[in-house]
Amino acid sequence: MPSDNRSRTSTENPPPQNLEAEKAVLGAVLHDNKALSAILKVISSGDFFSRTNQKIFRCMIQMSESGNPIDHVTLHDALVARNELQDATEVAYIVSLMDCAWTNMNVEFHAQIVRREASLRRLAYGVDKLRQDALTKGADLIALQGRLRELATVDQPINYVGANGHLGYGLMDFLKAEFPSPEHLVEIAGDKGEAVAGLLPKNATSMVFSMPHNLKSWFTTSLALACTTPGIKFGKLLVKKAVRTYLVQMEDFPGQLQWRIRQLSPYIDIDPNNITILPRCDHKGNKIEVTLPNAQNAATLKREFEWFNPDLVIFDVLRRIVNIDLNSPKDSALFLEQMDGFRYCTSQPHLMLVHHENRKEADIMYASAGSYNLPGWATVMLQFKRKREEQGVSHVEIEVDNKLAQSPEPMRMVLDLKSETPVRLENIEESSGIQELRDGLGVEWTLRDLMEVMNLPRTNAQRRLKKLMAAGIVEKVAGGKKGRGGLAHFRFVGADA
Repeated sequence: MPSDNRSRTSTENPPPQNLEAEKAVLGAVLHDNKALSAILKVISSGDFFSRTNQKIFRCMIQMSESGNPIDHVTLHDALVARNELQDATEVAYIVSLMDCAWTNMNVEFHAQIVRREASLRRLAYGVDKLRQDALTKGADLIALQGRLRELATVDQPINYVGANGHLGYGLMDFLKAEFPSPEHLVEIAGDKGEAVAGLLPKNATSMVFSMPHNLKSWFTTSLALACTTPGIKFGKLLVKKAVRTYLVQMEDFPGQLQWRIRQLSPYIDIDPNNITILPRCDHKGNKIEVTLPNAQNAATLKREFEWFNPDLVIFDVLRRIVNIDLNSPKDSALFLEQMDGFRYCTSQPHLMLVHHENRKEADIMYASAGSYNLPGWATVMLQFKRKREEQGVSHVEIEVDNKLAQSPEPMRMVLDLKSETPVRLENIEESSGIQELRDGLGVEWTLRDLMEVMNLPRTNAQRRLKKLMAAGIVEKVAGGKKGRGGLAHFRFVGADA
């Protein structure tokens, strides 16, 4: 009976390789060190099939970074210093490489051969592993399809950043490099309309959170509508280019969301072609299922995002989207991994999660409900707090922490539906309410007293205190050393002792 070859895998055959081309590349560097820069535009050390050739090429890169000449003598010495020469055979091999560079004019062609063979090897290994996993019981179709797409990009151009030809920089290369500022979809505008701080970086993540009923959904709905056109929004936000936004609004009943939009839309410049809204139920009252981390729901959402091609996706609110224990590090990590999958849509959108907090008075990085995976995942944190109402006008303070750019100063959001600017953002005057502070703190007080009176976490109170001192409103009267008498003491300038 003839043997059945269908079970054979490509890795049972000799892996794709061209050792002559590998030797020609190494020999070219020994013949002319300048050839290394051209080679590094095509391959890295991992593209060599031979372990010995990989080792030699890495050593050449390190020698070049250090400014040392590369020939068979210096290369031998460098390998000995690294304890990477095994025997006399490898010594003879290094010398023989000098005979392998027929002409440096062909070095890029030889490097392309090395790269092609490496790409074929990676493709062969990837297909074999994909086949094995696809035949496993309970295989994840979505994950396998993602890996299949990744295989199609196995021969992408080399991403090298420094002289070493790899993703990492050498120290001196890193210190000399000039890095561009991260691009932001929405920024904070200064008095002259210029960008002074970043708010929502492109292809990043953010989390808006607070205690319930602190105007989070008013903010996200207003933002989704306003950023569809460029310009200054709410008096403080700068949108340089129109932002296509997909609003997944599961917090409110659709009728309530319609009412909110109708209150806002007459006063906001909106391009309706740049926004899509996914409500919690359809017009027949049927619930729209987007519960995550269900793989089928995730695939449906991803198709939606691929269709609309958004720059920004807002999920409002997290508790109506997930069906896992967010306090569990494992479950929350699984959910966030699936969220990150949405960022690899064609448009690579920014993802914003709207969430609640359950750590009252905690600092911004620790206040969100659930696992610490959540603030760790978010590039930008926006905390809404200290809501108050005066004659039908709502005020809430917003603190922002942006890990990719300078964080803006705390802001105040004002919601006044009787005004022609129903939503506006204002600076918080750090010196406002001084008399109330004087009355609440007395003559002499500590940082802890300030935290209690202003209802602030420690880091916020420290920032307010520094600004009051810089403005000449407050002065320190006692140093207060740890273990020797407690906290530092302060008083208002001009206060009676």
